[in-house]
Amino acid sequence: MKVALIVPSNEIVSTEKLEMYQWEEMWEYKARKKLWSTPDLGLLTIAGMLPKDFTLEYIDLNYVKKDKWECDWAFFSPTTSQINQAYKLAKDLRAVGVKVAMGGVHVSVLPGEALKHADTVIIGEAEGIFNEFIDDMRAQRTKGVYISKSSPDLSETPIPRYDLIKNYPYNSIPLQTSRGCPHQCSFCISSKLYGKKIRRKSISQVSNELESILKVYKNPLIFFTDDNIFVNNKYGLELVKLIGSFDIRWYAFSDASIAYKEELLEEISKAGCMQLLIGFESLEEESLIQMNRSQWKRDKLQQYEYVISKIQSLGVGVVGSFVLGMDDNTHEYFQKLYNFIMKTNIYATNITVLTPFPGTEIFDNLNNQNRIFTNDWSRYNGFELTFQPRRMSIKDFEKEYTRLNKRINSVERRIKVSEYFINIYKEKNRFSSNRP
Repeated sequence: MKVALIVPSNEIVSTEKLEMYQWEEMWEYKARKKLWSTPDLGLLTIAGMLPKDFTLEYIDLNYVKKDKWECDWAFFSPTTSQINQAYKLAKDLRAVGVKVAMGGVHVSVLPGEALKHADTVIIGEAEGIFNEFIDDMRAQRTKGVYISKSSPDLSETPIPRYDLIKNYPYNSIPLQTSRGCPHQCSFCISSKLYGKKIRRKSISQVSNELESILKVYKNPLIFFTDDNIFVNNKYGLELVKLIGSFDIRWYAFSDASIAYKEELLEEISKAGCMQLLIGFESLEEESLIQMNRSQWKRDKLQQYEYVISKIQSLGVGVVGSFVLGMDDNTHEYFQKLYNFIMKTNIYATNITVLTPFPGTEIFDNLNNQNRIFTNDWSRYNGFELTFQPRRMSIKDFEKEYTRLNKRINSVERRIKVSEYFINIYKEKNRFSSNRP
């Protein structure tokens, strides 16, 4: 049986907004685009579950063109911003007799919508149901819907088929060590889909996956995709020591608490970590209360400057994620955020627009308030407004957002940050040279 694993083409933002924001000229846009140049880990994991007698082809339409389809089944795991493109491709594929299966977060949240465009949809984590689906594929009796009713033990997860992407020039290669997140942010679906309890792969599993990647890429930049990789200190130490033994470059998501785990942070800095991506989200207490019911993020607000300084003092860049569009955001907040970015010398930022992804608490709230003005999923990319802000007009918001992005991408800021890190590296080298 021939199976195509298809990644739809996808720009970070629509062409219209790209031109409006003039992002293509901005250093951080280029860096962000390069940072997220990564394969679809969901499809590679699915590929690892498929029988060896199946013929597989991984097709990323961001890099290749495909006019003729020679397969029995096509699998998709699209993001919300990719889903329209996936539906269009599915129509073309089904027209020539190819069966289509879809899964992933968007499909799991809106399976009825997806089923209008696919022969089969898989809801939830595939490990819990995929063997049944494969048996039905062989017997040619597949159902319209397969539901994974449990959170699978990650020891059952196969090594992703990294060998399928060897001809693609990806900037980073994804690896997942855990699923689940305890923080339950209102704009995020992770804890609803994967649960609050974190499930982890064994250290030996991670080692095998790293070895698999290194068979394909000689000097990879590894992207650990876990929502929050260092929640457990003991596991984190074991993991980082393993990573260090491979002598690779890598980056990962963490939270502000990592700055207070001194032994772990020291090991992270020694193990080749380039950047830690931390969701600070907002500098306003009220916004943090709205985002996170546990108030965990609000309680860390006064520590943000220390967190950035502590991590970066060890030569690890902090990429700070901030969300704009919260109800208390005004013109003045954009200036406040800019001042904070300049003051802290934060390595880079990921400043997104609050996006009410389907299935999230924020979607339900804004939808009930009749503030969502579009269901064009291609605009649900994290960088475009899809709802009416409470205290700003859409025009004013976009003007301030464009201005902020230009200012943080200025030559002045890039020079300032470069000089800051040069001094840190000089100090680290001086200190290291004095060690016995």
